[in-house]
Order: sequence, then C-alpha cells, then structure tokens
Amino acid sequence: MTDKETIPFKAAGKLNMLIMHNEALAKDKSLQEKIITWAEDMLEEARQEWDDMRNTILDAIITYDRKSEAIKRGQARDKKYAPFREYFKDLQQKRFVKYYEQEKIMSANSFVTWFLENIPKNIEIPYSKNNLKSKLIQLAQANNREFKKAFVSKS
Repeated sequence: MTDKETIPFKAAGKLNMLIMHNEALAKDKSLQEKIITWAEDMLEEARQEWDDMRNTILDAIITYDRKSEAIKRGQARDKKYAPFREYFKDLQQKRFVKYYEQEKIMSANSFVTWFLENIPKNIEIPYSKNNLKSKLIQLAQANNREFKKAFVSKS
C-alpha cells in the first residue's frame, strides 16, 4: 500500500462500473485518472476533517471530564473544611457583635490574631501550617463582609 490515500474497495467498484457504462469515459484514460485523483483528494480531505473533528471531540470530552473531577475534588475538600468554617464563623460573629455593641470595629487580622492565641485544644484546623494565618485571614475577611452587610441592613 502506498502513502497516498486510496479509494475504498466498494467506492472503487462503483467508479469502475460508472466508467464501463459511459462510452466517453471508458475511452478517455486521462479523464479516468483525473476523476480518480479528484476522488482520492476529496477522500483525503474528508479523512483529515474527520480526524480533526474526532480530536476536537476528544479534547472537549477530556476537558469536561477534568473539570467534573476537579469539581468533585473541590466538593470533597469543602466537606473537610465546612465544620471548621462554621465554628470559626460563629466564634467570629460573637466577637463581632461584642465589638459592634461597644461601637468598635473588629478587623479580620485582629480576630485571627486573637483566635490563634486562644485556640481551644479540641479544635482541629484543617489548613496546612504553612499558610494557616493567611487562610484564616481570608476566611475572616469574607465573614466580616457578610456581618457588615447584615448589620448595615438592620440599622
């Protein structure tokens, strides 16, 4: 078999029947060769399009699968952190209200500093030690924004 695309057997048989039943075509070898070359070129282009389409579809499927797996991992990780986040939020809200009643503003940084100095022994913090403080500050900032919205809307 050559490197060049060939016409499938069934299609070649139909083309052969067409050539045999057409007198002008049966006598003109040059025209026959041009038709065969044209058919091979069309087939090659079609196969290239099919390959491109197949690769595009496979890429889309792989991307979708990776996204769904990442979402699943994120949800599993979120379950791990949820109990701590709730505890942290409740504690921060109590301190926020206490400060608010004294007409003071409690910053996220000051709450995290206080929290790290007064961590109860039975609380397990799921964040790694390397970025513990920055993660707690991010969490406290998000909580503070939520608390401020709630207290501003009540006022």
